[in-house]
Amino acid sequence: MTADADEARAFLWELQDQVSRATGLGRPQQEADWKEDLIETGRRTPGVSEEDLEQVVEIGTTPREHWPARGPKEPLWGYWLIHTLADLLEKSIPASFPRPVLGMLATGEINAVTLLAPDSQTHLVVFESELFTFANLFAKAVALAMPYEGSEAEGVAFSVDIDNVRRHVRDNPEAVRRFRDVVLAYLLEGRPSKAPPYQPSKIVGVMGSILRNGMELFVLGHEYGHVMGEHVADRKSPRRMLGAGDVDVTEVAWKWEQEAVADLIGWNLCLGAMGEEYGPSLPHAGVELFFSACEVLDRAVPLLVTGVNAPRPASSTHPPAELRRDIVREHAKERLGEDAAPLLQLGTAIQEIVNVLWEQTAPVILDLHRQGVVPDGRWTANL
Repeated sequence: MTADADEARAFLWELQDQVSRATGLGRPQQEADWKEDLIETGRRTPGVSEEDLEQVVEIGTTPREHWPARGPKEPLWGYWLIHTLADLLEKSIPASFPRPVLGMLATGEINAVTLLAPDSQTHLVVFESELFTFANLFAKAVALAMPYEGSEAEGVAFSVDIDNVRRHVRDNPEAVRRFRDVVLAYLLEGRPSKAPPYQPSKIVGVMGSILRNGMELFVLGHEYGHVMGEHVADRKSPRRMLGAGDVDVTEVAWKWEQEAVADLIGWNLCLGAMGEEYGPSLPHAGVELFFSACEVLDRAVPLLVTGVNAPRPASSTHPPAELRRDIVREHAKERLGEDAAPLLQLGTAIQEIVNVLWEQTAPVILDLHRQGVVPDGRWTANL
């Protein structure tokens, strides 16, 4: 690792430390809670002793030798997740290249934000600190909205026919309730983890985890796309990070054309990481779910602030999710030809399912607007 990267990482740790002290969310408690959550989940597996379970969790949460050092206030679960995703992506990259400096902060952006440390040319790829929790709960809610037939032993077939979905959601309102819970927890408190916890059936949980993996791999793959595309910043601007005080933070902005290229590289990396196990359609569904999640939050914030059910003004750093989705779909057609049809059908179905859930969530947010409720500060810090 270069000295420049070391300096950039030290700057990231400084930001994380300030945020930790400002919010009171220190690392030790989060780390202990995360490991205990894993152990508690494992206890539901029959035939596994407590001693074996604790050993598996300890081994599974131990950083790999090739991973960079973890910051003093960097949550273990986030550090572990980001670099595990990076390992998966890098398996599908033919030639090795230096891993970007990766971390998490409260950014108020579903996309990752690229920052520059003072007196450094090394990019910091910073993920919204609540993104992964949001992706998990959002994907589970969408999986709940998909009716299925069969059993774990005999095999399962999920239906994405929109009429079937509407009937299923009407007769089984849990999907709408869970969708509302996570959107409102993120929108109002900035913490999706404030949504009531729940454990779906194993079948639904598996589908949710596949969709979540696609979302997460695509977000990271997009940032790798900027590195692999050797993109040069279009401009730089100051950015406010919640809890970071007066620390000078500089954001790197890319041209929309560069963002489109990064999306296509990220899509290919995501399919490369998951395709061998799941084929192309399911990882693509995760990419589509990411775009739909962006659209939901881009609508939820202005609806709560202004009472208008319309997307936020276009970001200066990222094209609208609708445009990004269209570009990726066209790329899929060009790359896969006739074989793209099932992939595109499933992607369209994911978009429609999220729209069904949003239709039943928007009126609740509008009522909150009329009551004078405001969003968490992370959503308005850089407006």
